[in-house]
Amino acid sequence: MKRFFALILSLILLLSAAGVASAAKIVQPFENEYFKIYIPGDWIIDLSSVQDYWGAIDLGFTYSPDESMLLQSTLFFYGDWSQDSLWAASNNTWDDYIEFIMDDLKDENPELIDTVYAGQFPGVIIRGTNVSGTYLYGEIMVNAYAYGFYFYLLNEDGTINSNVTQEEIELFESILETFTLNY
Repeated sequence: MKRFFALILSLILLLSAAGVASAAKIVQPFENEYFKIYIPGDWIIDLSSVQDYWGAIDLGFTYSPDESMLLQSTLFFYGDWSQDSLWAASNNTWDDYIEFIMDDLKDENPELIDTVYAGQFPGVIIRGTNVSGTYLYGEIMVNAYAYGFYFYLLNEDGTINSNVTQEEIELFESILETFTLNY
């Protein structure tokens, strides 16, 4: 009888340890040579699209297992901003930057949702709408390098779902706040 209880206790402890191991992957890093962010642990990372597109570098994407959420990462270089560091600049520079982004996206009906901080680096979250639907765009600029993140909700057929809720905005913001440089 003692052996039976010892066996049951061992099985319970073994199952508990397995639960702890799987809980350890609540988040995972999505990273490349430029940056690292933390995403939900069950999201799929795809770096097959990484390449330079004459001024913008596609840095890969990640998506939820049910393919209802997609996060695409890009890197832009804004030569006009090479003398400015937003994280050390005055409020006027920050306002100029927001105006610059809003003007850049003017054809997509931009709406400033929030400003975020990833450590010392400031960023913005904007809601835009193009011919495909509504998306969220987050950008963190470090000197003249703008790390851009497009966040899409998707329907089952792969089209964009424009019903972005506050919950998705908060998830996107929490992901952006984990941004760190990898160089």
